[in-house]
Amino acid sequence: MLITEEMAERVRVKRAIERMTAKDLAKRLETTHVTLAKVENGDYDAPRRIYNAVMNWLEDDK
Repeated sequence: MLITEEMAERVRVKRAIERMTAKDLAKRLETTHVTLAKVENGDYDAPRRIYNAVMNWLEDDK
């Protein structure tokens, strides 16, 4: 499932707003910081689990 440039930007912005490190977000998404870097760069064909974790995190409005 493709994570587009726009989705990647939303991830970067939300991570900055919440003042999370890449390591913290990767842990929350249950992935590695290397995979998170791919997500944040955009145009990443992510496995379904990673895609769903990212989308659920983006939809979370704490």
